[in-house]
Amino acid sequence: MVEKTWCITIPWFNRDEYPLHAQPQADSAIEMNPMPQKRPFGVTLLLWMVLSLSVFGVLRLYGALNWWEALSEFRASLSPLYLSVTGGGWIVAGAVLLWSIWKGRRWAYPAVPISIVVWLVEYWTERIFFETPRANLPFMIVLSILLLVVTLTATLNRKTKNFLLKSEEHEQPKAYSVSE
Repeated sequence: MVEKTWCITIPWFNRDEYPLHAQPQADSAIEMNPMPQKRPFGVTLLLWMVLSLSVFGVLRLYGALNWWEALSEFRASLSPLYLSVTGGGWIVAGAVLLWSIWKGRRWAYPAVPISIVVWLVEYWTERIFFETPRANLPFMIVLSILLLVVTLTATLNRKTKNFLLKSEEHEQPKAYSVSE
C-alpha cells in the first residue's frame, strides 16, 4: 500500500506562495499515472506497419481512380472497381487500427496481426490468380515470411502486450480489474 502525505494548514503561512492541498497527495508516480509513459518500440513498429497498410490503400485507390479508363479499356484482370473498393477498405481499416493502437484499445492486440495476415492473403490471391508470373517470386516469399515474423515478434513482445492489454484497465471498474 502506498503511503499518503497530508498538507497541514498553518495560519501565519503565506498561502499564495505555497498552496495547500485539500486531498492527499500520491507518493509514487505509478499511483498518479497508471498508464505507461512511453510507447514500447513494438507498438511504434506496429503503428508504422499499419500506416504502411493505409498508404498502400491510398495509392491503390488513387491509382484505380486515376487510371480507371485505361484499366477498363485494356480489360485489366482486376477491375478498377475492385481496386478502388479494396484500396478504400485498407484506408478505413488502417485508420481504425491506427486510432486503436494510438489509444491503446485492447482489441488492437489481435486486430493488427489479423490485418497483416488478411493483407498477405489478398496479395497472394491476386498474385497467383490474377497477375502474370514474375521473376521475383522467391524474394516475395521471403519478404512475406519476414513481414509475418516481424509482426508476430512485435505483437508477442511482453512490453507491447502489456501496453495494449493493460492500457484500458484504468477505465474499468474495480470489479472488472485484471490485476487483482
